[in-house]
Amino acid sequence: MTPRLTLALFGALLALTLATPAAATDAAGRATLGGDVFVAGHEVRVAEPVQGDLFATGGDVDVDAAVAGDLLAMGGKVRLRHDVGLTVYAAGGQLQIEGTVGRNLRVAGGQVELDETGQVMGNVSAAGGQLRLSGPVRGHVQMAGGDVLIDGPVAGDVTVAAGQLTLGPRARVDGRLRYRTGDDLKRHPDAQVAGGIERLLPSFGGR
Repeated sequence: MTPRLTLALFGALLALTLATPAAATDAAGRATLGGDVFVAGHEVRVAEPVQGDLFATGGDVDVDAAVAGDLLAMGGKVRLRHDVGLTVYAAGGQLQIEGTVGRNLRVAGGQVELDETGQVMGNVSAAGGQLRLSGPVRGHVQMAGGDVLIDGPVAGDVTVAAGQLTLGPRARVDGRLRYRTGDDLKRHPDAQVAGGIERLLPSFGGR
């Protein structure tokens, strides 16, 4: 499922959910369509496994059960504490990823963290004010943020545009690191980059 299609379905079906009679939804603003689940509310907690895709929005969104398909979540705080079979699309003030993502992770937020207990089997694309990558990534990483920390293993290449980039003691990049930052790279002596490091020139006027 493409991000554009996912967002369109989420918007349309969320509106349908809120307009559906009580017989088709529960008190928490939850609806189902086939194996897909749509849930909205001030505080959202998903505690039962989802056989298809999960669409969730709320002030606080906690995903505490496995999702077989894709996850699209938006909220003030979004916490993923279980596994997602396919791709995660998420946006919020604070995003915490603690489970396994079966494909790709596409996220944007004020504070974004891939915890050391989480992992991504595909690629990571992340944007935000503070980005923390501590769990393993099996593919490539693209990050844009104010303050970026990489402190875990990455199997592919890493591309970063940030105010500050830090490589922590557990950073293990098997591919090449390319970065564009305002400040100099901060690299712990134990951090490893197998494919070499390239500092990119500043970009002016989008060129």
